[in-house]
Amino acid sequence: MKAATAAAGIEYTLNPGEGAFYGPKLEFVLQDAIGRDWQCGTLQVDLNMPERLGAYYIDEHSAKRTPVMLHRAIFGSLERFFAILLEHHAGRLPAWLAPVQAVVLGITERHDTYVKQITETLKNQGFRVEFDLRNEKVGFKIREHTLQRVPYLLVAGDKEVAANLISVRTRSGKDLGTMTAETFTERLRIELDSRGRQLVEG
Repeated sequence: MKAATAAAGIEYTLNPGEGAFYGPKLEFVLQDAIGRDWQCGTLQVDLNMPERLGAYYIDEHSAKRTPVMLHRAIFGSLERFFAILLEHHAGRLPAWLAPVQAVVLGITERHDTYVKQITETLKNQGFRVEFDLRNEKVGFKIREHTLQRVPYLLVAGDKEVAANLISVRTRSGKDLGTMTAETFTERLRIELDSRGRQLVEG
């Protein structure tokens, strides 16, 4: 396992005697936003479970042999992994990972049809988008979806509807100006495809 880890170019620390009774293992430890260490993923050589399961194979001499099993837990406890992920980003997940990538907001009821149209256009492109047609002031809706950490807020008023545009802002409050739905789609797709470059601030 040491050789495999070194071949993969992964730095490691050896902890003699700390392997479980299964056998030696690789343990991936993540550090959260305030410096605490959490064990997450593991890759473990299991010398015990195959025998308990009655697993065997037939070797070249037609004899039964007990195999060695490899246990993989890529994330470890999924709940713990998500808790660390959310805490690390303070809920501000990158757009590719955010449950809702954008929300389309209308200023008044007369913009509802256009808001639904923009939402449908983006959904048809495979994006996770919702609309907010509540009878609330747009500032209230912007604040609420900002607190929910939605990466992009798309606003449509009279000017946007007349020009077939949307006003785009990030959850950090940065105004990206007005653009067509196609331009926004391209911007978001570049961000999602790259995953390493964050076009959204905060």
